[in-house]
Amino acid sequence: MRLAVLSPLPPAATGIADYTADVLTLLAGQHEIDVFHAQKPVERTRLPRECDVQPVSVFLDRQRERPYDAAVYQMGNGPDHAFLYDVLSRVPGLLVLHDLVLHHSRAAHFLEAEPVCAWRLDPASPAAREAAQPWLDRWRDELAYTYPGRGERLFEVQLGTLGPLLPYAYPLLRIPVEASRLVGVHSVFAAEAVRAEAPEAEIVRLAMPAEAIEVDPGVVRDTRRRLGFGDEDVVVGSFGLLTPEKRIETVARAVARVAVGDSRVRLLLAGPVPDEAQLARMLERLGVAERSVVTGRLPLDELPLHIEAADIVVHLRYPTARETSAALVRVLAQGRPVILSDLAHQAEIPGEAVMRADIADEEDEVTRAISTLAADTQRRLELGRQAAAYIRREHAPERVRQTWEEALDRVRGRPHPPPRSWPAHWPRPQAGEGIRPSAAGRARS
Repeated sequence: MRLAVLSPLPPAATGIADYTADVLTLLAGQHEIDVFHAQKPVERTRLPRECDVQPVSVFLDRQRERPYDAAVYQMGNGPDHAFLYDVLSRVPGLLVLHDLVLHHSRAAHFLEAEPVCAWRLDPASPAAREAAQPWLDRWRDELAYTYPGRGERLFEVQLGTLGPLLPYAYPLLRIPVEASRLVGVHSVFAAEAVRAEAPEAEIVRLAMPAEAIEVDPGVVRDTRRRLGFGDEDVVVGSFGLLTPEKRIETVARAVARVAVGDSRVRLLLAGPVPDEAQLARMLERLGVAERSVVTGRLPLDELPLHIEAADIVVHLRYPTARETSAALVRVLAQGRPVILSDLAHQAEIPGEAVMRADIADEEDEVTRAISTLAADTQRRLELGRQAAAYIRREHAPERVRQTWEEALDRVRGRPHPPPRSWPAHWPRPQAGEGIRPSAAGRARS
């Protein structure tokens, strides 16, 4: 099959770039794949040699010259994915939703556009308001289409006193889902959530690739020492983007409380830090700065070493875009004992493989869980064994390949989505740009 894959690619600061590289490695030997991106640096060595890697600016021309059998869009809730909105409705294909909330990134496209930012700096200026108006109108139209009867009110609230939880209640999936032949998700919960937003959606479940990376225990010990941890220390780690949604302050508070009775407990924060000064002040204020190590963003090949340098991993998330976290899957694959937020979209992870913390009593439950695991080496080992077994069973490369091949077969046979009364600014499929339907697709359309 001839495929177009559109996605952020390594080294883009999104786990979806790494996910795409892993999936391409599994599929490249079976398909002819062109990969399209919208970034300057690309780690070409992370991608299969068979793939042709090009800027997205040439995608539509290639599609007109020789239509693809299927296009795949790797969509997440971040700025690295914004370029997909210009093409996914013009060439309908397989939309892979890594987040079930797209509101933040889509809102930023309109509300952080240069004319809107200029108007916010000078709201009394008629000229500034006039320049911003087309962007505001498009955003209002998109909200009104997606949430009939509520869009206008949502627009006004967003321009006024936008609360941090509001975008999570309005995920803004409808148009991208309607524009696609098939929607891929990573959990049963995600499939149900997409159907709640777009009942007519055709949905397929995809397995997320994850494998344990074998690391030398001696190198792990050296890594701990290099980070300043002793052999007797109990290291509590958190991995991935260190945003407020990862509840880093909750983790730090819990470590501070456990350390009162167990001085062995240390804190390892490994991942990109949006505000280093703020994080440093918080750790100092909570009295854990001297027992904490912050690594910043790690090269992917160093991540398994740092994961195994942790004795316990805390992976919290609130509010949540109901994503399947690649950081979490990697931690489980390495056989680490994990404490995670007790959220519905993570219910498929077996209870014997993790410890869960109720978000209504988050700090106390995380504190108790860290204290329990710090004192019980055998419990930690058993949780780690169960976690690794779960990943081997559900995320093995062969299972990932199988789910993707089934999805590609389905999308190739699907007809074009029916026309919709989308807002005028949304691109429509143009003559010569649509994916070439299979015989089955033509028969049904």
